[in-house]
Amino acid sequence: MSALRSTHVEVYLFRRRGRRVEFLALRRTPSQRVWPGVWQPVTGRRLPRERALACAAREVREETGLEPRRWWALETVTTYFEPASDRFAALPLFAAEIGARATVRLSNEHDAFAFLTAQAAGGRFLWESQRRGLTAVRREVLGPPALARALEVTHHIARTRRSRSGRLKRNRSRGG
Repeated sequence: MSALRSTHVEVYLFRRRGRRVEFLALRRTPSQRVWPGVWQPVTGRRLPRERALACAAREVREETGLEPRRWWALETVTTYFEPASDRFAALPLFAAEIGARATVRLSNEHDAFAFLTAQAAGGRFLWESQRRGLTAVRREVLGPPALARALEVTHHIARTRRSRSGRLKRNRSRGG
């Protein structure tokens, strides 16, 4: 029996401009060892013992410099098979809304970004699973308000920030 593991997350950042919704797509730098030049949503590897939502928030900050105003944990999960390790992988998917005028500051992992319609972003993404992620955001977050309310996890992000800042203060007081 193959094991199931969750080592990465994906975050679909979007903004509203009037009645239009635009998704952020990032292009990996040509110097990236894996998938150079590929367009993608925010993706990242979880640190040891890091919770998926905390990883999502950290990766968004690191890769874009953004602090989203609202967060959702999607009901949809991406699964795929890793032949080299003979394991299945599961990626938790998140959506996060940023302000219409938020400024993106790219990390050295990416060399370009674009705000695109879901269809245009899907046309740039390499993986079919990422196109399904865009569809999931439209269906689960931008669709029925009751479902979006049920999936919203913004309050968990605020709690994560408070506990992290408290930990930092305690570590500083110990000389850490």
